[in-house]
Amino acid sequence: MKKILFASLSLVLAVFLVACGDQGGANKPANAPANTANANKPAAPVDTAAIESDVKKLVTEYAAAMAKNDMAAFDKSTTDNFMFVGNDGTVSTKAERMESMKSGGTKYESLTYDDLTVRVKPEGDAAIVIGKATVKGMNMGKPIDGAMRVTQVWMKANDGWKMVTLQATAITAKADDKKADEKKPDDKKAEDKAAGNAPSSLSNK
Repeated sequence: MKKILFASLSLVLAVFLVACGDQGGANKPANAPANTANANKPAAPVDTAAIESDVKKLVTEYAAAMAKNDMAAFDKSTTDNFMFVGNDGTVSTKAERMESMKSGGTKYESLTYDDLTVRVKPEGDAAIVIGKATVKGMNMGKPIDGAMRVTQVWMKANDGWKMVTLQATAITAKADDKKADEKKPDDKKAEDKAAGNAPSSLSNK
């Protein structure tokens, strides 16, 4: 009787193990192709043109908000670890700038951006902006008035695009000064002709 019971239990255990093995084997081939297909599925192409347009819009909105000294908009459009490098080389954190805006140490009468160039990271999750800012007001307790070349770094977060850093450099070179340094072709030809005639003039004396 014991032998029969033992044999029956052994048979049941063997059937159970085979059944479990079959299920695992059945599931593996069924899932493996799907997993492989998902892994090999190409990522959707990045629409850089659309991102460039979106980031330019954000830059314009940021300038408009800062011209109104909108602290809430500044807070929303920048990351917590945002850093600002002023035209005088000083570095300030987001918290320092917000405190300066609150106290009136940073207050703009006007701020506009133009001549914007956007470079999007191939993955589409970050962008660098280079442009020209025309600004007047106070920045971290110091008066500021004129044209600045600005560089901004934006990143795509879970709640949208945010600025990580902003660096400003005063534009001191003027277009007229640059043109004055460039010789006109006719002037250069006249100078070359005069230089070529100089030796003959001296030899006739």
